[in-house]
Amino acid sequence: MARTLCKYRRAEIADKFTTISQIVSLPKYVCRSCARSASEKSYLCKPSTLQLPGGKRAAVITSALPAVAQPAVVAAEPVMAPAPSLPVAYTELPELGSMTAETVLPMGKSGKKQSKQLKKLRKLAKKKHKRLKKAAKAVKRYEKALKKARGLLIA
Repeated sequence: MARTLCKYRRAEIADKFTTISQIVSLPKYVCRSCARSASEKSYLCKPSTLQLPGGKRAAVITSALPAVAQPAVVAAEPVMAPAPSLPVAYTELPELGSMTAETVLPMGKSGKKQSKQLKKLRKLAKKKHKRLKKAAKAVKRYEKALKKARGLLIA
């Protein structure tokens, strides 16, 4: 039995791109748990058929298919012009790090609400910073391992 696409790590997907692109080029099934698509059920852990609400099969993505001479179909619908852009007002906001509890003075219910929102934003910024730091560390480890592997291949 073939290994399911759901079990592949991102690094393995990058390494086996050609094989996986052949599997995914004509999707007939989609995984209910991870939303990956494949041409056969055996490649997915929880497959379900890929169908539109009207019972019709889903259209195939032509960008993944090899180039084949096909007649171009022109849409009969008129093309609408984009809406004119409206002027946008920009305001200068202080950085999250420079804003302290003394700068925000609670003014009744709305002040409490704003301070809660500010607290949540700080927490999210801290989480994002932590994740970026972790990702940078992972990239460094990957590059170090790659350099080591290249050194072993050359020697």
